[in-house]
Amino acid sequence: MEEENRKKSIKIFKIIISLFIIYTLCGMSLVSANSIDPAIRRITLAKGQRKYASVVYKNSEAFDVELTITPYGYNPRNDEISEEENEIFLKADTDTITVSANSSFNIKYEIYPIANIREGTYFNILTITPIVDNQNVSIISSIAQLIILDVVNEQNDVRGITTESYSTDIELVQKGIPFLTPLKLKYLILNNSNYVLTPQGRIDVFNERNAYKPTYEYVNRQEEEIYPDEIYENQFEVTSWHISDLFSKRIVYAEIYNGIDSNPQKVELEINSYLPEIFTLAIILIISVLGLKYLNQNKGKSKKVKTKKK
Repeated sequence: MEEENRKKSIKIFKIIISLFIIYTLCGMSLVSANSIDPAIRRITLAKGQRKYASVVYKNSEAFDVELTITPYGYNPRNDEISEEENEIFLKADTDTITVSANSSFNIKYEIYPIANIREGTYFNILTITPIVDNQNVSIISSIAQLIILDVVNEQNDVRGITTESYSTDIELVQKGIPFLTPLKLKYLILNNSNYVLTPQGRIDVFNERNAYKPTYEYVNRQEEEIYPDEIYENQFEVTSWHISDLFSKRIVYAEIYNGIDSNPQKVELEINSYLPEIFTLAIILIISVLGLKYLNQNKGKSKKVKTKKK
């Protein structure tokens, strides 16, 4: 029974800490008197490297504050925290500190990823929690700094993060009827890497004759992040038409950046002209005209026959 209660307490503690992480990352603090700077820190390390970083805790209270410092693993997809050792790459210089009234304290910590860690993006949080007089942890006053670690290959240490492990595809959803209904397109970006990507770029739509200025669509306007093995997709419409679109191909050309390096991925899609549809329509019209002419001729002959009989 005691073991079950202990597990429930730990679970509640994690849920509450997770909620306050969300508040911190959104720039909201439930305790206006104290704050940290910066709230988010992103660092790039090559495999096998270690590095010191810090966060400044500002105590705006009129009394000294004793704090506990605890690192956790963090999953931004579901806002869960973890105490698993293989998920924590932070080590604080001390577990507790005391910050004097109306002053700041620079809390240092070491970033030391495990030796066999894969290249990719990892997340930890450093929770800073005041201790009240009765020595119980006051979760309500907790503040957390998010640390984003990008692990790169030793050879890429100078260049920083770079990856080609993502793919872009453009699909034709609806060809559209010229001057009546829009052209509909969809683009999909698959993240095959172990990094968190924020794709950006532009998609241009024009015809092969360059008869007019391209219509363009900016990729991922909301700057959404794509986690490993996730797909980002979006659909957009092109409502503008030109008479030359009837007789020439339309080209869809995209340059997509992954958000972590400056090497674009180029994708092109060709949309056939409307000549087949025009020919088909012309044939239908010709057949219809000939059919009507034939029917009219037969009607005329029938009337002549009836007149002669009378």
